Amino acid sequence: MRPAFLLALAFLLPGSPSSVAAAADASFRHPGVLVNSAQLDLVKQRVIAGAEPQKSAFAALLASPFGALDYTPSPRAIVECGSFSRPDLGCKDERRDATAAWSHALAWHITGNERHARLAIRIMNAWSSTLTGGHTLANGPVQAAWSAALWPRAAEIIRHTSPFWAPEDIARFEKMLREQYVPSLVIGSDENGNKELTMSEALIAIGVFCNDRPIFDAGVKLWRARAPGYIYLPTDGAEPVPPPSGNRKKAPWGNKGKTTPLVAGLLQETMRDPHHANMGFSSMVNAAETAFHQGLDLYAEQGGRMIAAMEYQAQFLPPHSAPPPPNLEFALQPTWEIAFNHFHRRRSVALPLMAKVIPLNRPTGADLNHMAWETLTHGDTGAAGITPAAAAPR
Repeated sequence: MRPAFLLALAFLLPGSPSSVAAAADASFRHPGVLVNSAQLDLVKQRVIAGAEPQKSAFAALLASPFGALDYTPSPRAIVECGSFSRPDLGCKDERRDATAAWSHALAWHITGNERHARLAIRIMNAWSSTLTGGHTLANGPVQAAWSAALWPRAAEIIRHTSPFWAPEDIARFEKMLREQYVPSLVIGSDENGNKELTMSEALIAIGVFCNDRPIFDAGVKLWRARAPGYIYLPTDGAEPVPPPSGNRKKAPWGNKGKTTPLVAGLLQETMRDPHHANMGFSSMVNAAETAFHQGLDLYAEQGGRMIAAMEYQAQFLPPHSAPPPPNLEFALQPTWEIAFNHFHRRRSVALPLMAKVIPLNRPTGADLNHMAWETLTHGDTGAAGITPAAAAPR
């Protein structure tokens, strides 16, 4: 545990006076985790009208196991996840269930079919009434982050757009997030950046759902500390920005003794594989997106890095398909839509390479971590429901 977060952990532990007081913070916009009301309404209108890219994206959601109306949750009292999820005692079950809850919450809003809403509630209630021992073993903290990045997305929509979720069940779900997830997240991680960035995303999302400003702020602090060191820019100098811990060995830019020249847009885990690198990228973006809905422009702080990462990767992806540098691999991933929508659609930033990749990557699916249904929620949605966001004092 890093000393900088010891105080934060005590400050945010469930039942602490400051945590209870923070629950009264009503300054958050709802629904406001990753999406807002106007955006959800636009998505619904497009699906009903048969307009792309939402038409195909929603069909993919409904055709997936996560969108099935006979989906059955598999809650656990303790989620035990070793390295590479070995052992896997509830790891994939939890992530599947969180993804399914998000899927059915979206399906509820789009179709108005209350069966979707009630199934999302059943999944969330199953976990909030069962999970008591948190997340253990080596991958426990990042497992908590992957799941907690998804749960509040579903909970926000159901809580604020449906009449079906009982107040006592909502309170129990909030309690679960505070007690079973937050303690694993606020300590951060000195390992590869995808872990800590997902923790920051999850804390920001939990803070919004629980109307808890200290939890939200803890996520923002974690994000601001880690994001600069995840994507390289030449202005960083001869070496990338170090991780907050200063331990470059646990967050290497190489892989298995292999290295590659530092170029603009290279991600800390690009040498590892394209999926882990973009897990970190997507969390960096998702956290910024939720903060943006809440009036805080984190995009403005690290937008140059995000734009560089998209354009750098895009040159090696279809339809460009340039030969990759030695020791590097690139592949289409279920992400980029949210960042592309923000910079290209909202901010009119030219992204010539990624603009040609996006149509070939649609519709994006769900990766069983925290990247899920980005084409549906953000494909060409522009600035729907967005009020001008400002950079807050740091």
